[in-house]
Amino acid sequence: MSTESTDPVEPPAGVVPAPDEAETDETPKKNNWLKFVIVGVLAVVLVGGGVWALTSLNSTGAGDCVSASPKDADKPDGEWNLSSEGCNDTAATHRVAVVLKSAEDQCPAEGLYEPVKSGDETLCLMPNLIEGKCYNSGDDGVFKQEACTPESPVKIVKKVDGLPEEGTVCPETAGEWRFSEPASVYCMGVPEGS
Repeated sequence: MSTESTDPVEPPAGVVPAPDEAETDETPKKNNWLKFVIVGVLAVVLVGGGVWALTSLNSTGAGDCVSASPKDADKPDGEWNLSSEGCNDTAATHRVAVVLKSAEDQCPAEGLYEPVKSGDETLCLMPNLIEGKCYNSGDDGVFKQEACTPESPVKIVKKVDGLPEEGTVCPETAGEWRFSEPASVYCMGVPEGS
């Protein structure tokens, strides 16, 4: 049998064990430099992402609904105030029918489109009208939703997507308001009781 002890041997007092890795004066400097690089990269990514989000989220495309009115009511051909809205929101006065690609392009011929400048773009806006709702035209030419009363000028009795043959979709007492892009027909009547 062996008489050797299996107890751990402790170093004599005053002797410090050697560190696993030798530290030098350069290690903290390398870590600080690395921290600045990481912070710089993160700042570039955050600023770039913010700019992308602002430009892409604020762009308005065909089919989007907006609240729109001329900045100057006396100059409806000038700049307009636009803000994105949900299409069923009462504030959504218009729908973007077409975004024109150049200054020579025109809004579609069939329908009542309002060419509007928004920054560098020209948008063709059409009224955003909801079936069953009543509307009045304001001084600026914008259709505004109102409560249906016998005094209301117009009620949208039916809305049809597509362009069926004229006279086939609206009741006899309603007039057709046709738009070629997006293809749609509004059947406009008067509120009941008037």
